[in-house]
Amino acid sequence: MDVGRALIRTHTPPPTSPLLIPRPYRVVDRVEEVTGGDVVTLHVIPVEGALPTFRPAQVSMVGAFGVGEAAISISSATSNRDFHAYTIRRAGPISGALVDTPVDGVITVRGPFGKPWPIASLATTNLIIIGGGLGMAPLRSVVEESVERLEAGGIGRLAVVYGARNPDQIMYRGDLDRWRRAGAEVALTVDTVENADTAHGVPGNDPHDEWSGAVGLVTDALGTVDLDWTDTTAYVCGPDVMMHFTAQRLLKLGVAAENIWLTLERNMQCGNALCGHCQLGPFIVCRDGPVANYPRIARFQTVKEL
Repeated sequence: MDVGRALIRTHTPPPTSPLLIPRPYRVVDRVEEVTGGDVVTLHVIPVEGALPTFRPAQVSMVGAFGVGEAAISISSATSNRDFHAYTIRRAGPISGALVDTPVDGVITVRGPFGKPWPIASLATTNLIIIGGGLGMAPLRSVVEESVERLEAGGIGRLAVVYGARNPDQIMYRGDLDRWRRAGAEVALTVDTVENADTAHGVPGNDPHDEWSGAVGLVTDALGTVDLDWTDTTAYVCGPDVMMHFTAQRLLKLGVAAENIWLTLERNMQCGNALCGHCQLGPFIVCRDGPVANYPRIARFQTVKEL
């Protein structure tokens, strides 16, 4: 008994990883990205201490006090040392509480976690970045870094293809214009235009009369991009079905499978690879991702979710 007490007294528990401890962050700005206010970008800074560094596609566990936390990618530029940005869509209690957080409100952040887009080791001359819906948020940071590389001559050609459900759902409009002015080819498309005769490209009555861009899927918009596909790397993020068919289209265009990269962040639950909810066969998104190239995860895209 005395030996047991002595062991208890002398045992020192291992240090707790700082990634397990939520830090309070203050909201310094709040940007409504789409009509209706259900998609908001929060600009946040730590209540105490400095902003952590991160790489494009890395994810934080962002929390609302008393509600819970969710995995959300950092969508600001890595060179921005003024704040981190998180773009959030209202989809449930946690995301709803975060979307409703006012300026000067406080949220919690753990992270960043995960493997980034491999922009530092780009294996090709050209880069195409393809986003669908809210999937543009995990891509925004790598677009910013890619534009910087394009302007410095580190990328031959840069294309950004972005598809939204309808014109009202297009995010980051100011960024899209700025990326285009910096030399990136930017192609926009929407799934539908209300009351439109899409077969003949005729806009409908109300609320989207001003839309004169493409109507169709992201895979259709790829046909408008002028690249040497055999010398192109692709970064893709969006709904699972969109990523699956986009990867198939890229393969047909000539992009090498190992040069197609996707992010699976929406599967992340705890950020620490402890809960097992993000497991896809042997691939654990928190531990092995969220970014992975197509050959590594292709077989999981054909498994139906139960």
